Amino acid sequence: MCSLLPGWRWFDDYSGPGSRIWLAWDELEVGVEILRVAAQIIHCRLLNKRTSTTCLMSVVYGECDTIRRRLLWAELVSISADMVDIPWCVLGDFNASESCGTTAEVTQAMNEFRDFISEAGLTHMPYTGCPFTWHNCSTGSRSLWRRLDRVLVNDNWLLRWPHSSYLSALPQTSDHSPLILLGAQRRAAGGLFRFDNFLASQPGFLQSVRHVWCHSIYGTKMYEVTRKLKALKPLFRAQRKNKGDLANNVNLAKRFLDQAQSLFDTFKEDALLELVQWCRKVYCRAVVMEDSVLRQRAKLRWLKYGDRCSTVFFRQINRTRVKLRVFQITNAAGDTITEADQPYLKHTLTLEEATALTLPISPSEIKEAFFDISEDSAPGPDGFTSAFFKAAWDEIGADVCAAISEFFVSGRILKQINATLLVLIPKVQLPTRVSEFRPIACCNVMYKAIAKILVKRMKLVLHSLIDYSQNAFVPGRCIADNILLAQELLSGYNQARLPQRCTIKIDIQKAYDSVQWDFLLQILKLFNFPSQFISWVEQCVTTAAFSIALNGCLYGFFCRFTGLRQGDPISPYLFVLVMEILHVLLRLRIQPEGAFHYHWKCSVLGIINLCFADDVLIFCAGDISSVRLITEVLEEFARLSGLRINPSKSTIILSKSVQRDRQNILNLVGFQEGNLPIKYLGVPLTASRLTVADCRPILEKVSARLAGWAHLNLSLAGRAQLLKSVLASLHMYWSSVFLLPKSIIKIIEQRMRSFLWQGVSGSGLAKVAWDQVCKTKEEGGLGIRRVLHVNLALIMKHVWRILQEDSNSIWVAWVLRYRLRNHPIWTVNTTSASWSWKKLVKASYLLKEGLEYRVGDGARFRLWTDLWHSSSPLIHRFPRGPTITGLPADARLMMVIQQGQWRWPSEADFDIQQIMSDLPTLHPQQSDEILWKQGTFSTQSVLKFLFPPSPPVIWHRLLGVLNRHVRFGWPNRGWQHDITWAARRWRSRHLLNEASRALLASIVYNIWRERNSRIFSDIASSSEAVAVRALEEVRYRIISEDLKPSLQRLVLFRIWQIPWS
Repeated sequence: MCSLLPGWRWFDDYSGPGSRIWLAWDELEVGVEILRVAAQIIHCRLLNKRTSTTCLMSVVYGECDTIRRRLLWAELVSISADMVDIPWCVLGDFNASESCGTTAEVTQAMNEFRDFISEAGLTHMPYTGCPFTWHNCSTGSRSLWRRLDRVLVNDNWLLRWPHSSYLSALPQTSDHSPLILLGAQRRAAGGLFRFDNFLASQPGFLQSVRHVWCHSIYGTKMYEVTRKLKALKPLFRAQRKNKGDLANNVNLAKRFLDQAQSLFDTFKEDALLELVQWCRKVYCRAVVMEDSVLRQRAKLRWLKYGDRCSTVFFRQINRTRVKLRVFQITNAAGDTITEADQPYLKHTLTLEEATALTLPISPSEIKEAFFDISEDSAPGPDGFTSAFFKAAWDEIGADVCAAISEFFVSGRILKQINATLLVLIPKVQLPTRVSEFRPIACCNVMYKAIAKILVKRMKLVLHSLIDYSQNAFVPGRCIADNILLAQELLSGYNQARLPQRCTIKIDIQKAYDSVQWDFLLQILKLFNFPSQFISWVEQCVTTAAFSIALNGCLYGFFCRFTGLRQGDPISPYLFVLVMEILHVLLRLRIQPEGAFHYHWKCSVLGIINLCFADDVLIFCAGDISSVRLITEVLEEFARLSGLRINPSKSTIILSKSVQRDRQNILNLVGFQEGNLPIKYLGVPLTASRLTVADCRPILEKVSARLAGWAHLNLSLAGRAQLLKSVLASLHMYWSSVFLLPKSIIKIIEQRMRSFLWQGVSGSGLAKVAWDQVCKTKEEGGLGIRRVLHVNLALIMKHVWRILQEDSNSIWVAWVLRYRLRNHPIWTVNTTSASWSWKKLVKASYLLKEGLEYRVGDGARFRLWTDLWHSSSPLIHRFPRGPTITGLPADARLMMVIQQGQWRWPSEADFDIQQIMSDLPTLHPQQSDEILWKQGTFSTQSVLKFLFPPSPPVIWHRLLGVLNRHVRFGWPNRGWQHDITWAARRWRSRHLLNEASRALLASIVYNIWRERNSRIFSDIASSSEAVAVRALEEVRYRIISEDLKPSLQRLVLFRIWQIPWS
């Protein structure tokens, strides 16, 4: 070997049997220092002699024995504890990983391997090539592929070399694939321009804008604005470059501040105090700039207040970049590419509605559209975010409004404004094929404003155009309606005694990308949209030009001739109109022909399909003629619209009662037969009850989130923030549809509790009871809601919609027709009902005491069964009432109301006299109405009603402070008098009082931390140093708050010596 590689050095694993690990390196290029040698690992420090960069590398060869491999995991975790700002790479044969083959299974060893990766703070380096690195050289049923070899890196590696990857090459003489570590790819010159939002708050920002904007440019207003924006780019690039490395600026400023503070503590001179104040101002500015950029890049909206989370930001940014980076793509031909390359309509628009769509656009409407765009949303090809427009509106607003108005007057849009950036979002973990990416369009802010104006006007009429079978993007409609109704219709599919039924779940190929423009424009005409509005939409859709953003660079500039952009604000609303035609075609074919038979319990309401965007369910009877008619309609719809069905991903579900025609139906549709439960809109639809196994996706989401946070090293305050803003909301979608099984709720809360007190992989006991933690802050808790409480409160919204007989809900209409049948929800028989309906009826009893029945004209309320009288239906107190009075059991209140007065028969009857002595007040000019005693019905009001809060603790007003200090509010301290005084003195929401409350908590926290330092670390700081730390933490908290400019803010900044910006 030495003769083949002259000048190279060699080192082997001399402590292991047979020297299992060999290292070889060129001394002219690389310096290697061996730090640790063990039976399964060689740990060393590498020095690149050309660039003088250093990193650590651990080469492993894991034992086949699981017990011995645990020693390797422990060894690597102990090494990870010393990784402070040092890039670290772990590579080799781990002998535990994913498998593919007939004998592949998830084992305890694999779970231990994943736990080790999480605990050591490592992540998988992206790779290209073979997904599996070892084969057992067998064929047939004995063949087994495994990914045993891999490269893992820490976050410091990703910070230093964010574009690094490795190649998993084809095996040669070995049964393992060689791994080739690749250096960072060179970025092409001229990367994308991105406006950094912090520049808008820098001195001279408006002067720069004003300097460019004062120049005259000849052309249309749209052309003038785009040219001026282009002229601003070099100025902002230069300003951003002058700021240098923001993270390094913060570190330098902090070091200078610490040194100045140390000098002042020693010599106590006025000149040094001025130096400290100046250094503090510099540091504060650096912190604000860095936080702004990191927040914009990372898009972690849950990081709002509390500790500075620059480490979290950096890690999130780099992990996201690695995930989105494209190393190679395999095209459709299999080549690998490594370089970038009307009578049936529900309603048509009236003259008034059509006229409202084309009213003149006002400047206030344009400004509202701009200010409605999120500042952190991804910009288009011009690079400008909405933060720029908002900050410079006083200077550029008039010209921007004129440019936008020019589009609506002329009906023509400038191609620069409608230019679009296509970003490829992976659908799978390591995509290599074109089909494994989802193209998302990033539009320019000026175009987004135009689209938002059109969308705002479309929303006003959309509900009248779209049938109730569609619920996506239609104001006032709910996604849960589709799920709840589909669950009701699929209930009992496993019972052979029920009627034959069939449900078809449709998958549309590239739904947005396939819409034919001519078809779309014809639809708009069909719905009677005015020609001017159609012209505006046509310009938005058909004039877009695209460039692809790949690895930070732009490629291509091309147009297309079909499809809608995913990411365009107007696309979802146009797509809903397209899908409405599918419903129209189904109705057209059903009416004249007798071949179609409705699904069981659908004929009265004429329910054929449910749509939520491109998620489609079609229902019919389980016979061949009905299914044939549906397939014909789908083919016709595909021919007209361009939206074709994907047979390989579409499924047909047949009830157990379909026997004779079962195979004929499957042969006709060409879809695979599906079995319940099936996943629809993210939740399972079942034939019977919801089981623990059906709810596994919730637990997997929680586990995935926890695994993603393992490397963050969060404080208690950080974990509490994540728990409230992210973890506690993962179940929210499911909880808004179904009542979750109690065992699932218990597991979710158990993991939430463990994460709060122990972190992801830590240990320790809970400091406070979970019931106390789940109280509101006013009650002395953290404001984390119990999962069961939230679940019940969200479900009550469905009960409320039933009580209100919501006219916008197809599910409510179905419930009123097939479940209630003119009876109150509390009196229906649920013996043969679905599990979801049984749960809902049972939960509805909790709401009864919070309702108030206000009697109006009596046309809605039922005389004998509704709760309009006292606290129970009359039929319970007066069982023979219908017989004695002659008023039928289904009588309405209007039968005993005449001319706005109560008129009862047989008034001499004793029971009637009892009823009349306690009659509610009539409101004859109004309709009957069910009111919520708590005021406006909402989830929060239901929570307070079902679970009344405890009296507030006296010190709760002092807890609107730094989150990591909150635990000091829980114990009942002996300083009651001081707390009472502080709570009374600082109870208002004035900024100065909020800062005072924060200071009190910060002082307590730092005293406690100093106490721990002296006891456990034998390190003591002066009382002045402790006070300085407390003051600095509050100062940084104030800086992190998004405070609007005001006199209060000015006074607060002066008192706390914070530079005004």
